[in-house]
Amino acid sequence: MHKSILVLVFLSALSTAAFSQASIDSELMNLEKGAWNAFGKGDSKYFANLLTTDAVIFNGLAFVDKATAVAGIAARPCEFKSYSFSGFKVTRLDPTTALATYIAEQEKTCGGQKQPSKMAVTTLYVNRKGKWRAAFHQESSLEAGEVILSLLGT
Repeated sequence: MHKSILVLVFLSALSTAAFSQASIDSELMNLEKGAWNAFGKGDSKYFANLLTTDAVIFNGLAFVDKATAVAGIAARPCEFKSYSFSGFKVTRLDPTTALATYIAEQEKTCGGQKQPSKMAVTTLYVNRKGKWRAAFHQESSLEAGEVILSLLGT
């Protein structure tokens, strides 16, 4: 009898953990999509709410703080025609920290210049006061990497 109860408690805990992970995956995916939509519109208020006070963003040229990132987004330097995500994965590092990784395909211009179409994206989220906030974000072009891999024969 006791073994049956323990098995039920264990299965219930597993089920709750799986639901919790799926819920966090969905929430972080929605935050990422919201960020891409907001970036395309120059909606700096979205980022003012999304980023932690001590956030670090790699903008392709330098590491910048929250204030610099938010001001840059408000200037609306880029225009999106389209974007999509694939391979979205959330890795829980601890109960209050999660790493979102994915590939983004985009059609985007910044300052009149066409941007790389395929990006590897990483956002580190922390849960503060019950809300997931971005503490770090970076995007790396995969086009250069694909050229290097093709030269190496891989």
